[in-house]
Amino acid sequence: VAYGSWHRQFKISLNVLIVSYLIAEVLIYLYDSYTKSKSGKATSLYHIIIRILTYIGGIIVFSNLIGFELAPLLTALGVGGLAVALALQDTLSNLFAGLHILAAKQLKPGDYIKLDSGEEGYVIDINWRNTEVKTLLENVIIVPNSKISSSISTNYFTLQKNMFFQVVVGVHYDSDLEQVEQATLETANEIMKDYAANLKTFEPKVRFFEFGDSSINMKVWLATDLYENQFEMRHEFVKRLHKRFNKEGIVIPFPIRTLHLPDSLKIESQNNVQP
Repeated sequence: VAYGSWHRQFKISLNVLIVSYLIAEVLIYLYDSYTKSKSGKATSLYHIIIRILTYIGGIIVFSNLIGFELAPLLTALGVGGLAVALALQDTLSNLFAGLHILAAKQLKPGDYIKLDSGEEGYVIDINWRNTEVKTLLENVIIVPNSKISSSISTNYFTLQKNMFFQVVVGVHYDSDLEQVEQATLETANEIMKDYAANLKTFEPKVRFFEFGDSSINMKVWLATDLYENQFEMRHEFVKRLHKRFNKEGIVIPFPIRTLHLPDSLKIESQNNVQP
C-alpha cells in the first residue's frame, strides 16, 4: 500500500511538474511575442517571475491533489522569512528595483542610457539582480538595479529613438550671413540624405547665437536614427562644410584679438626701440 501511495504521488508530482513547465514556457513565449511586437526585446527578469509564479501554482495544485496541508508550512516559512529577508537584503533590493524600473517603464532593452557616474550604452537585459549595458566599444557593463533606480540617468530613447545633435561653427565677421546659412543648410541636407534618409520629417536647422571674440558663431542641428551614428555624421559634415566654405570664400577665422593702445603708449614704445 505504501508503495502504491508513493507511486501515485510520484506520478502526480511528475505530471504537475511537466504541466507547470509547459504552462511557464507557453506564458514566456506569449510574453516574448507580445513584447517583441511592441518594443522589440524582452527581459529575463519577467521570465524568472513567470516561472516562479507558475511553479508556486504547481506546488499548490500538487499539495491539494495529495491532501497535504500547506498552512503549517507557510506559517513556518513566515516565521523564518524575516531572517531570510535580512540575509538577502541586497539581493531583494536589486530585485524590487528591477521590478520598479520595468513597471515604471523607465528603460527597457534596446534603450541607450547614460548614468550620472559616466557609464553609457545600450541596455541588453534587466535580470533579477543587474542591468547589462553594452558600450559602443562592445564592452558589457554590469550595473546593479538599485544603482540605476537611485541614480540620475538619461534615457535617449524614452520618447523616440531619433538622436538630435548639434555642431558649432564660427565664421568671420565680414561674412555674408545669408550666404553662410544657405551653404550650411545645403550641406546639412546632403548629410541627412546620405546618412539618415529614413528621417524624412526632420529638417536641419541653422541658428546664429553668439558674437564671439573672433567669429560669429552658429549651431547646426542634425539628427540620426542611432546614437553612435552621430559621430560619423559629425565627422563627414565638418569635412564637407569646410570644403564648401573654401569654395565660396567663406572664412573660418583663427582666434583674433585687436589691441587699441593710447597715443602716449605708442610714442613711448617707439622711443624705446633701439636704432
